[in-house]
Amino acid sequence: MKGLFTLSILSEKAICVFLNKEIGLEAHREVLKLKETIESQKWPWLLETVPAYNSLGIFVDISFFESNTSLLIFFENWFSENIIDVNDASFPKTLIKSIPIKYDGVDLSFVSNYCKIPVNEVIAIHSQAVYTVAMIGFLPGFPYLLGMDERIFVPRKSTPRLKVAKGSVGIGGFQTGIYPSESPGGWQIIGTTALELFDLENLSYLSIGDKVKFKPI
Repeated sequence: MKGLFTLSILSEKAICVFLNKEIGLEAHREVLKLKETIESQKWPWLLETVPAYNSLGIFVDISFFESNTSLLIFFENWFSENIIDVNDASFPKTLIKSIPIKYDGVDLSFVSNYCKIPVNEVIAIHSQAVYTVAMIGFLPGFPYLLGMDERIFVPRKSTPRLKVAKGSVGIGGFQTGIYPSESPGGWQIIGTTALELFDLENLSYLSIGDKVKFKPI
């Protein structure tokens, strides 16, 4: 497996496996395949795996190891001895979750001007795509969505806002996402949704691997 992955220490009880591939749907599918393979080992010390765009965090009960360095060595040896066929990686079949959205964002005109596309076309492009939830963060329930059309890629704000309203739908570079609660943020806000993305009882409405489509209202 040498060359496919890079391993590094993430914390005193975790390592991170980086897939040596550009961020995208193909890389993310392979991350999910890696997650599935590692979890199938049923190691008693494995606590959690956390996938991101092109990496996987592996959290363990470190009492089973002498140190996080010995944990890293374990996985270096494990990867060298095992073949993980990431070529057959695929997303699990899932229903497309519809997100109602009002395209009333304060930065919609900026996106239109930056991309040199009329506002109604920006809306059409954004709402016609089917997105994949690649990871959840930086707020509880915040979905990072892959699959946006490159015609509406726009940079984040050079100076983030101190307050972005709950339910704001934004674009940041190649990705789109939804603020589940009020927060500082630097994404370009193109719309809002009233859908609750996170609560303490049910936790996150969206999960990694879910398919999402925005429905203009």
